[in-house]
Amino acid sequence: MRRARRGREDAEDYTARPRTGRCKRVDVGGKRKYAYTMHISTAHTKSHGAVEATGPEVAVDGPVAIEASVLEAPVEGLSAAEVSESDVRGPDSARRIVLKLGSRLLTGGTTSLNPTRMARVARAVAEQEHTEVVIVSSGAIAAGFRTLGHTVPPKRIRDRQAAAAVGQTRLMTLWAEAFRTVGLDVAQVLLTNDCLTDRRRYNAARQALGALLQAGVIPIVNENDTVSLAEIGVGDNDNLAASTAALVDADVLALLTDVPGVLSGDPERDPDAAVVAEAASPSQLRELCFKKRAAESTGGMVTKLEAAERAGRFGIPTVIASGLDDESLRAVLKGEPAGTLIHAAQRPLAARRHWMAVQKGLSGALVVDDGAVRAIRRRASLLPSGVVRVQGRFRRGDLVRVLDVSGVEQARGIVRFDDREVDRIRGLHTLEVKGVLGVDNSQVVMRPDRMVLAGEEGRE
Repeated sequence: MRRARRGREDAEDYTARPRTGRCKRVDVGGKRKYAYTMHISTAHTKSHGAVEATGPEVAVDGPVAIEASVLEAPVEGLSAAEVSESDVRGPDSARRIVLKLGSRLLTGGTTSLNPTRMARVARAVAEQEHTEVVIVSSGAIAAGFRTLGHTVPPKRIRDRQAAAAVGQTRLMTLWAEAFRTVGLDVAQVLLTNDCLTDRRRYNAARQALGALLQAGVIPIVNENDTVSLAEIGVGDNDNLAASTAALVDADVLALLTDVPGVLSGDPERDPDAAVVAEAASPSQLRELCFKKRAAESTGGMVTKLEAAERAGRFGIPTVIASGLDDESLRAVLKGEPAGTLIHAAQRPLAARRHWMAVQKGLSGALVVDDGAVRAIRRRASLLPSGVVRVQGRFRRGDLVRVLDVSGVEQARGIVRFDDREVDRIRGLHTLEVKGVLGVDNSQVVMRPDRMVLAGEEGRE
């Protein structure tokens, strides 16, 4: 796909690929723009541009700021839960890659962001006109903590949230400037874990990211650290990158770091440590991990392998490579050998079941007896009679965990009652449910087609 670049005469020749069939040119204020039949909520920032809404269409004009936690409105004519997975990619799609850049890479081991390094990334991305790129960028806290009087990145949650609020604008300004010099626009996309666990928001985020990529805009994804709490936070940008790769149906997840790949040993202790070029699964590499040491970083090789496992469940391979070496970065973008390649699961989960399998921070759980465990393992429904107790709060349609009496997760799925209703009917026969709740539209707590078993990835 040819990206729409500012300041180029051939920009008018750009035509988005017909992934959703909803892309068309429109005239807004005398200017020609590309519109997508979507409803998305947007946030306007003077330094980053905005999305201009024109009825049911959204015209992309310059950098965009989108907070996915408020993307709840549906695509026209469909409920948000009914948005087709196929709308995000089409058979003629360009290669799509998610690049994750950590704080240590962007700061060069210091406590300040390095604009030169960010400009190098932008140039490398711009060179690959037929590759669509999503960037998951750390660095907001690193960009903002000094303004608040800290000499090192803070540890307290409220201080980190405040630093992120200050630093996010600076981070986006630097990315916008880096890509402006190569004629590309960027969009800010802020996510929290509830954007990924709520199916409506998940689908809305997929659609928004797909529209940005179709318009030739580079999405810059980060966790919304300012409002993230432990129970809604993704936790680290490696796992956020894995979830983003699933959101956009990426061909590869690239986790760029300050080392050339997964090493066979700690280079500070083993001078003969070398890059492991390839692995069938992350589990083959876990014993090679050693503890991270950078104060400004929240991830390490362990979280990168965890992210690779999550991406692999969706059939997405992961590359862990150096972002310091320009040639390595270009090789990653071209799909050439670089760093450590971790293969995806040979038989990945379907999209909905993958979405359920990779979620973190679920607030609700059902504790079930041994008979219920055996039943769900046979692909039977979870009935009220098998539920022993309820943990946490949840609504109908939420994703919850299913635990055995020892507390081990056996499955997770979409629950058909809220927590108070399940608590009232637990242990009852299905014929007794109507008498207790006064409704008979459902007597099953969880259906097998809305459930994924623990350890199920790679078996389909």
